[in-house]
Amino acid sequence: MLVCKPLLLLGRRADWRGTERLPGSGGAVLAANHVSQADPLFLGEMILAQGRTPRFMAKASLFQSRAVGWWFRSAGHVEVDRSDGRSGIRAAVEAVERGALVVVYPEGSITKRPDGRLMSLRSGAVRIALETSAPLIPVAQWGVQAIVPAYEGRVVLGRRRRRVTLLVGDPVQLEDLRELPRATAVAVGVQRLQDTLAVMVDQLAHEHARSVRACPGQ
Repeated sequence: MLVCKPLLLLGRRADWRGTERLPGSGGAVLAANHVSQADPLFLGEMILAQGRTPRFMAKASLFQSRAVGWWFRSAGHVEVDRSDGRSGIRAAVEAVERGALVVVYPEGSITKRPDGRLMSLRSGAVRIALETSAPLIPVAQWGVQAIVPAYEGRVVLGRRRRRVTLLVGDPVQLEDLRELPRATAVAVGVQRLQDTLAVMVDQLAHEHARSVRACPGQ
């Protein structure tokens, strides 16, 4: 994937929206939907262009990989051992408290839905935001899967550059939940994030579908 990076970036038209909602400094949690193995490349590009450095939460096997493990370790990304998910939450909380912009894919994996839409979310992103009082910022993305289809291990490049849209939303409201019992606060927060991100993803999916019908090949 690292070798393909220049090719992938040349093969897409970046459509970034709401980047002014990314905090210029301080810790925050970004919760993004997951449609392709290449998602971190395109989301990371957008965040870096705003002068921030993303720290991705990623499964432990990526840190142990000979191909990319060195990069995950040296870049300060957050390792998640799925046999002990709490340790990943603690590491992410510490990173946010140090002022990092931590990116979480709350679906837990690339979506398995045939239409690419949002799956049910896990609670990690909300837990981190509640524990740190950091903003929880939803990010919807669409179009990456047309270049690197999920679970297929191939890159698709056409004569036209394909549009990749990233939409940064307003922070999900959690302040009113902080006095509630933690389990209740987490459950309500996850539902709010689910509802918000689902609407954003659906919006982009509909836009791209209309664009493809109007201009086949995009």
